[in-house]
Amino acid sequence: MAEMLETIDGIARRLGRDVYYFVLIDDDGDFRDIYTDVSEITDWLDAKQIGWSLCAGIAEHTVWTEGGPGCIFLDIHPEHGPEAMEMVEAHFINAEGKPTIPGYVPAMLRLMKALSFAGRDDPDYWKNF
Repeated sequence: MAEMLETIDGIARRLGRDVYYFVLIDDDGDFRDIYTDVSEITDWLDAKQIGWSLCAGIAEHTVWTEGGPGCIFLDIHPEHGPEAMEMVEAHFINAEGKPTIPGYVPAMLRLMKALSFAGRDDPDYWKNF
C-alpha cells in the first residue's frame, strides 16, 4: 500500500514548531537513503511508546524526486516532552557524544529553518523538476 512520505521540514511547517528527528548517515558522514532498514531504531521507539514516522530529509540546494536522505521524525513536542528526548539521547548518544548505533544521529530542526524551505510547498515549485 502506498503511503505519503513527508519531508522533515514539511512536518515542522505543518506542526508549526521545532521537530526532533534522526538523521540517517553512512560511515563517511553522507546521507543514507529512505530505503534504509531502520527497525533497530523503530523497535526501541515502539517499546518506549514514542511516536515516529519515516520521512525524507532536506538539503539547501537539492531536491530529490525519488529516494533522498532518510530521516525518522520523532513525535516529541520540544516544550512538552523534554524528558522523552532526554531518554532518546541517553540511549542513542554515548558519553563521548557519538551515536551508540552508528548511522543514526538525533537532531532538531528549528521551525525558522523549516520556514526557509516553505517555497517548496507551492505546487508550481515542482514544475521546474
